[in-house]
Amino acid sequence: MSRYLEVPQEKVGERLDTLIRLAHEGARIVIKKDGIAQAYIQPANPNMSEDMYEALLALRSIPVAPNFDSEQMRAWMEEDRR
Repeated sequence: MSRYLEVPQEKVGERLDTLIRLAHEGARIVIKKDGIAQAYIQPANPNMSEDMYEALLALRSIPVAPNFDSEQMRAWMEEDRR
């Protein structure tokens, strides 16, 4: 079976258990409506809580300093370890 599977939205309910299993096994499950991708089914992180999710969203909203490249960041991290 292909690792990429497109499923019409109206068929998801009757195949949900199988789709979840396939996603957990690494398949990319795309739910389509009228031929247009609407959502994915993907494995969940079993350790993720609502608080952790909210923290991740907050971290993503922090602007990245535009003038620091990855080499500079690595140098600072290395300096901090000393």
